[in-house]
Amino acid sequence: MEFRIPQQLLTDNNTKTKKGEKYGWKTFILYLAPFTQNSKGVNLCSHASKGCAESCLFGSGRGGMSPNVPAGRINKTEYFLADRQLFLNQLAKEITKHSKKFKNLAIRLNGTSDIAWEKLKIKDKDNKSLMELFPKVQFYDYTKNPIRIQNEIPTNYHLTFSRSEENDEVSIELLSKGKNVTIVFDKVPEEYKGYKVVDGDKNDLRFNDEKNVIVGLKYKNMTGKGADNSKAFKSGFAIRVKDIIELQKVA
Repeated sequence: MEFRIPQQLLTDNNTKTKKGEKYGWKTFILYLAPFTQNSKGVNLCSHASKGCAESCLFGSGRGGMSPNVPAGRINKTEYFLADRQLFLNQLAKEITKHSKKFKNLAIRLNGTSDIAWEKLKIKDKDNKSLMELFPKVQFYDYTKNPIRIQNEIPTNYHLTFSRSEENDEVSIELLSKGKNVTIVFDKVPEEYKGYKVVDGDKNDLRFNDEKNVIVGLKYKNMTGKGADNSKAFKSGFAIRVKDIIELQKVA
C-alpha cells in the first residue's frame, strides 16, 4: 500500500492531555492504526483482548467522527512499517523541535498502539532509542504487555499496565508487586479489590501518579458508524460499578 510522508507525526490535539498543561506539562501523542489495520497484517497491539479490540479508542472521539482521522493514522502506520528508520528520524526531529520550545515535555508514542519503543534504535544516531536520545524528555505509555512492565526500561519512560477481561489475574499480580494498573469503569470508584483508585481522567500525566494504585478511566463511547458500546461491558473489558457493589453484597 502506498503512503505519503505526513508533515508531522506527533499531535497535541487531545482534550485529556491538554489538562496536563495546568500542571506545567506539554504533551504530544503519536496515533497509529491498532491491531492489524495495515496492508502488511502486522499486529501493533500484540496483547490486546477481543473486548479491547471492540472498544478501541481508535473509534472514539475524533477518530470516530471524521473519516480523515483514521485514514491519517493508517497512513502513518504504513509509513512506519515501510521505512522504520526514516520514521524514527522524523520523530526525533519533531521531538528536538518541541524540546527546544517546552521545558516540561511529555511524549506518548502509543496513542492507539502498543509498540515496544524502548527496543527501537535509530541507526544513524549511535543506535540509540528515542528515550536515550532525549534523556530530559518524559516518555510514557499504557501497555497490555506484562513483559514490558516487568523488564528494565529507560528511566525517562513510564509504563502503566492496562487491564482487560483476559488479563485480570495478571493485573492483580502486578498490583501486588507495586505496579500501577489502569481499569476502565462506567464511573470511577474510590476502591477496587482492596486497592485505591485514582481518577485517571483528570489528566494523562501517568508518570506523576502515586505508586501501587489503580488508575480508573471512564469508558469513552465510540462514535463511529455502527458503534456498539454495550460490547465493552458485556465482554468484561469495562466494569460497571453497580456490579462490583452487587458482588460485595453477595460476598
